[in-house]
Amino acid sequence: MGADTAGSPDKTDIEQNKDIAAFSYLWIMSVVVYFLRRKSPFVRFHARQAMALFILSVAVFFVPVISKLLELGVLALMVLGFINAAQGQRKDVPIVGPLSRREITIRQAWQQIVGALARLMKSCRFNQQPATTPDPHWQQAPSKPESPAPQPASYPPSEPPPSAPAS
Repeated sequence: MGADTAGSPDKTDIEQNKDIAAFSYLWIMSVVVYFLRRKSPFVRFHARQAMALFILSVAVFFVPVISKLLELGVLALMVLGFINAAQGQRKDVPIVGPLSRREITIRQAWQQIVGALARLMKSCRFNQQPATTPDPHWQQAPSKPESPAPQPASYPPSEPPPSAPAS
């Protein structure tokens, strides 16, 4: 039976369980949802990915220096999985999907993660020239000394200023 036919077991399963499958992406709930609804293929698909993300989030917590960056990455993957499940889509979460089905090993998943991070960092890097030798054509413009504030003109006491009317 195809997933396109109305009333097929797959479509019925998805419609009845997409909210529960989305709920499985809420950290530890993946384990609970997996055991409560393990008869649903749609829930099993998403709960396995969610459990892999849960385990990954715990492991990432202990990585020094870049743990916060990795936690944000895991969070982004959880949100992506949540959205896919809530929309009734059976899409893989990148890297985690094949890992949850044991199509790739943890080592291969780690290599993919490191490769993705390396590509991200390389794309964020600016093309900077080394600042070891200054450009000989570049000269700093001489700074102008500040001119003193204008002082009111002083007139001899015997003569009034030119703009004052004579009395």
